[in-house]
Amino acid sequence: MATILVVDDASLIRMVAQRAVLEAGHEVILAENGAKGVEAFKNNAVDFIFSDINMPVMGGFDMIREIKKLPGGAYIPIVMLTTENNDELKNLGRELGVKAWLLKPFNKEKFLLVLKKLSR
Repeated sequence: MATILVVDDASLIRMVAQRAVLEAGHEVILAENGAKGVEAFKNNAVDFIFSDINMPVMGGFDMIREIKKLPGGAYIPIVMLTTENNDELKNLGRELGVKAWLLKPFNKEKFLLVLKKLSR
């Protein structure tokens, strides 16, 4: 069983992701912005992160930069959940260690497929 941190300012996205994670038999931690995501990472043993890019308070890329500085953060698998689909952002994500890019809107099956691929 893995613990997945889902960081997104949209409550509907958090709800869909939460349902998928729980149905797959994993634990889920939810945060509505990057600052809360960093705090959740500090306070929990997290195996994977799914995060939006554009959020108030702290965006996804800034959150990743902060998490990468923390113990256990250097190699954490990260998936971006976003509407952004341009190569410049994808390249920046790769530089930061993002493993996959999941475009919104997504469904539970797509979410679980990405999670399964990362779990290997």
